Amino acid sequence: MSVRLKGRPVSRTLGASVAVVTLLWCTPSLAQEAAVTPTARSDSAMVNLVRLLVEQGVLTRDKGDALMAQAQAEATQVRAAQAQAAAPSGVAVAALPPPPAGTVRVPYVPETVRAQIKEELRNEVLAQAKEEHWAAPGEAAPDWVRNVRLTGDLRLRSVSDLYAKTNSNQIVDVPAFNATGPHDITSKAPFAVPLLNATNNRLSKFQSRARIGIEATVAERFQLGFQLATGDDAGPISTNATMMGGLRKRDLWLQLAYAKGEIIPGITAWVGRFDNPLTTTDLMYDPDLAFDGAAGQIDVAKILGHGDDFMFALRGGAFPLDPGDDNFPSRAFNKRNFRDRYIFSGQVEIGKTFAGGIEARLAGAYHDFTYMRGHLSDPCDVYTLDVPSTFCSTDGLIPLNPTKGNTLMFLRTFDIAQKGAAPVFEPQYFGLKYAFRVLDLNGSVTVPISAGVQAKLTGNFLYNFGVDPQNDCKEGPTGGPLTNVSGIVCGTGATGRWIGSNEAWAGYFSIGHPELFSINPRRANRGAWAINAGYKRLGSDAVPDAFTDSDFHLGGTNAKGYFIGGAWAPYKNVVLGARWLSANEIVGDPFAIDVLQLDLNLAF
Repeated sequence: MSVRLKGRPVSRTLGASVAVVTLLWCTPSLAQEAAVTPTARSDSAMVNLVRLLVEQGVLTRDKGDALMAQAQAEATQVRAAQAQAAAPSGVAVAALPPPPAGTVRVPYVPETVRAQIKEELRNEVLAQAKEEHWAAPGEAAPDWVRNVRLTGDLRLRSVSDLYAKTNSNQIVDVPAFNATGPHDITSKAPFAVPLLNATNNRLSKFQSRARIGIEATVAERFQLGFQLATGDDAGPISTNATMMGGLRKRDLWLQLAYAKGEIIPGITAWVGRFDNPLTTTDLMYDPDLAFDGAAGQIDVAKILGHGDDFMFALRGGAFPLDPGDDNFPSRAFNKRNFRDRYIFSGQVEIGKTFAGGIEARLAGAYHDFTYMRGHLSDPCDVYTLDVPSTFCSTDGLIPLNPTKGNTLMFLRTFDIAQKGAAPVFEPQYFGLKYAFRVLDLNGSVTVPISAGVQAKLTGNFLYNFGVDPQNDCKEGPTGGPLTNVSGIVCGTGATGRWIGSNEAWAGYFSIGHPELFSINPRRANRGAWAINAGYKRLGSDAVPDAFTDSDFHLGGTNAKGYFIGGAWAPYKNVVLGARWLSANEIVGDPFAIDVLQLDLNLAF
């Protein structure tokens, strides 16, 4: 005998309950069993089926409870009818309502038929669940949701900048000098050039850093990512926004836009704008610095089949900085081309994990910053032309995003023959005196202490091969170094010399949860903690001052000092942090700066 339960197409979740109730009406024994609670065990196939569908997620708990309740109501009616039929004559039994129209009473359903009905019901309900997306066993979300990851973080900071009262009050503001220049260096008027604040403290400045990013997996092996971040300006090294500006709205910048993927096993490439792909410290690059261009990594250890306890990788990249002005000078018939400025970097890193989880790593890199240094211009006429229309041949070599610390030179020479009876007038720009070809050696040792707690010691040494003091006066007295010198270096009777440095070194020590060793980002489980400390000595021309740490000495080079800080997570991904940074100048006018930072970080 074959019985097939088939009605209208199941188009709503209630279809499942209709099928169950119909079957419960088919046999009184099944109806009686429907009164069992959803979690109770029963010998009824249909009761167990409903409970199983709930447990497997095909039916929600609410829908399952509704079906059970309806079955129990119908079972009550069936039991009452049976009692009335079996009652002795003369015994009054309450009248029962007639059964629903179309009800079929079957005294017995064979086990094979029950199994067939159970399978058909399950398949129909499952098909409806998938079609209407109210249940999807084995699939928590559509493919595009599983392939996309959304991240974000917010850092709220109170920062105090503390200046020594013995600091010099005549330190030139180099970025402002070039941005508002050229400035006449022969002028005797007060405030002829912009100067830095070096003596007045700034207490409890309120800053925020908000970032949100998205990364999607493409073709199962590539990642496409974007990140937006706040920032006071388009400069490369800081994404902090000062929250003091008349309640004005804040700027949002494109911080990252990249494609990354493992082309073949062991070979990975980046293109676009991405986080630092090299192993460096903040002695070389600020933690917020992002790179434009292309980079790659060859995981030699992986290609050769080594395990996770050994690493050997080669990395490299080409990062464009400035294509040069393709319309310089804008008011001249004949244009001048400038070579593109780039960073070309190559790095090799080896690492080994020893018994007990002790890990040691050593990396060596070479960074070539092309066409960064300045040169003197051809003699230019600033006397017979209006100053706004004046240009000189090397004005395009103004430094990119300078801060402070690098050795400077003048970029212009002037055609004195055109001066005539006009007063002396020398409007100048600053340029970088030296090139930057930097050797970067850094290494670390990490020692596990307990579950979730590590100690890490890191060292970093930098050496710039681009510094050439022997040729300081190659371009004449005007082209000599202006800063980081003792006296006049070039010219008749010069007795001074360059006293800057092309070296830098730093030591860092951290203990606690490794996710809190860096301030960028701060994500950790509840209760995580870390203490970080270090000492840095960053010579004037060891690296370009445009890209190094923006917190230590408030950015730039020619600084030495220490820092200490800590972080603690009272909740998951909610971190409180504090840092004290103290730095003095190495050479030149007195310029000591201490910085106190109090942070609240939230991330997802």
